[in-house]
Amino acid sequence: MPGTRCLGVIPARIGSERLPRKPLVPVAGKPLIEWVWRAVAAIPVLDMVVIATDSEEVAETARGFGAVAVLTAEHHPSGTDRVAEVVARPEYRGYDVVVNVQGDEPLIDAEQVAGAAAMVREGWDVGTVATPVRSLEAWRNPAVVKVVRGRDGGALYFSRAPIPHRRAGEPSAAELATPSYLRHVGVYAYSPAALERWVTLPPGELEQLERLEQLRPLAAGLRIGVAIVDNAHGGVDTPDDVLEVERILRAEASPSRARI
Repeated sequence: MPGTRCLGVIPARIGSERLPRKPLVPVAGKPLIEWVWRAVAAIPVLDMVVIATDSEEVAETARGFGAVAVLTAEHHPSGTDRVAEVVARPEYRGYDVVVNVQGDEPLIDAEQVAGAAAMVREGWDVGTVATPVRSLEAWRNPAVVKVVRGRDGGALYFSRAPIPHRRAGEPSAAELATPSYLRHVGVYAYSPAALERWVTLPPGELEQLERLEQLRPLAAGLRIGVAIVDNAHGGVDTPDDVLEVERILRAEASPSRARI
């Protein structure tokens, strides 16, 4: 799909149980949402980037550092629904691919966003990315979402369980570094039609059991392409995550390794 236009939307909800007022939490001298926006705005595949928030304070902060911010409804159950509200507005209907980058991902990079968008450009309803799990600790951890792909690169299943199960015993370190054992990275791209269908679907049984939103469209027949990337950092959910991200950002902003 050459010539497609790509819209990036960053949903930024003010409420968070584990990290109150998360988008505005200071990280290395800037609010978290600013780090996310600066990283996303620098990604060449995106033609436009919008912050979608339920907070006037977040919107004002975003406009203060030069971002386009849209105030959305407070009642949305997920970031996907918030993104869909933006895409439904007349001024954002001219895009062929929509990319949802979560508002707590300051270390997102171009490979992840481009990989998800490429899946939609190749004809998948939804695109996302994954990276090798790499460790038994992560493979066993229910907080780390795993994904299994088919031969065509499409998602067969997402789970908090250690999948695929290896009947002969736990996988070796070498096996965990291969595409057979993948950790899901939570960036999504959609065609506008697929996004509209996703948010009109009722919550599914598997989604509710695993507490994984992406199982809703998968169970309903939407095709999710999964691109593999070399590596990916996690998001910011706790005060400890803030400290770790600050360490990485400062290291990468050193004279020898400038990032942002």
